[in-house]
Amino acid sequence: PCDAPPAQETNNLIPMNWPVIYPELWLLVMACVVLLADLFSHDAERKLTFWLTQFSVAVFALLHLADYNAGFTAYGMNGMVVVDPMGRLLAVFAALSVMVTLGYARPTLQARDMLKGEFFMLTLFVLLGISVMCSANHFLVVYLGLELMSLSLYALTALRRDHAVATEAAMKYFVLGALASGFLLYGLSMM
Repeated sequence: PCDAPPAQETNNLIPMNWPVIYPELWLLVMACVVLLADLFSHDAERKLTFWLTQFSVAVFALLHLADYNAGFTAYGMNGMVVVDPMGRLLAVFAALSVMVTLGYARPTLQARDMLKGEFFMLTLFVLLGISVMCSANHFLVVYLGLELMSLSLYALTALRRDHAVATEAAMKYFVLGALASGFLLYGLSMM
């Protein structure tokens, strides 16, 4: 029939293609592992938590780089997620940026007595939100990735609990972000 999609599109649309989201699943599991490892760590410098986070981000980047040279495009989750070379490259650069940021933030956090396991776990969730947005093929997935990243950033802004300026900044950021999120959701529903 005339309405049938081409054969090559039909082969790519696999209802639940789990290998497409293996890097994101790795990051989600490792965020939970980092939080649990920090719970049982009594080191004030958080060496175990820091290196476990760096390892998690490095493996995440390597998982994206492993299939980068293949140059294929694959769909998953009923076509809501797409993995293509550009999305993989963006996720790798985001992971490298997070690794550098963690390295530079550690001495500052330690000097201000803010070096806690929550920082590392929330940073992994920020990277997860960025990665979800990079692999989105539907507006709903873009919105979910944006909200995951934004909520983690709100909490990171308020990480210094005893500082009034940080709390005020987090509240203002949350209100502004909620307003922007509402406008974005309304605009996406109109489209």
